[in-house]
Amino acid sequence: MLSTVFFGAALLASSLHAFPVENLADCPFPNGTDKAIHSYMCSDNEQFTITDIQTLDKNGQPLYPIDPRQEFILNLTTYNHGPQIDDNHVNVKINQYKAGWSGGCAWTSIPTFGLLNGIDGCEFAHNCPLTSGPLFLILPLDLSQFSAIINMLAAYKPYELEIRMFNYNAGDTAHEEIACVMAQVELS
Repeated sequence: MLSTVFFGAALLASSLHAFPVENLADCPFPNGTDKAIHSYMCSDNEQFTITDIQTLDKNGQPLYPIDPRQEFILNLTTYNHGPQIDDNHVNVKINQYKAGWSGGCAWTSIPTFGLLNGIDGCEFAHNCPLTSGPLFLILPLDLSQFSAIINMLAAYKPYELEIRMFNYNAGDTAHEEIACVMAQVELS
């Protein structure tokens, strides 16, 4: 038994030398994300444009950095340049800003194993219908159903959320993308 444990430990130690450990030095927060959310649209030709994002705690007080383990309110100022959306689904990707193999800082994808794909936007954010024209959305969010992913994220690090929304209106079978926003944030 002891020889098996020793062999396993020796194998583990030798494998650590075969694969260099990533440079884990902290990178500075990009785009002022240590002070506030930095967001931008993925392209200029989306049906929705978002002009302002604010986060509040459940008592309506400004909240930053964001603690995804606690309920919070997302206030979005947006404009729908197209028809009303009665149903939408959302896919989210998460990146962390950190040092890579070369030592430079870059956004690196965090695997979510598809758990953040196909989220029913209307059910999750209670934001439907999304009428044409200017919109000010007050979205109370509880991310507890995503705790398997949230618990993997380090606190006080910069993250980038790529949020893509798709049209799921009745009769729409193309499910075209209607919005894509990149939100760079600090999570606590």
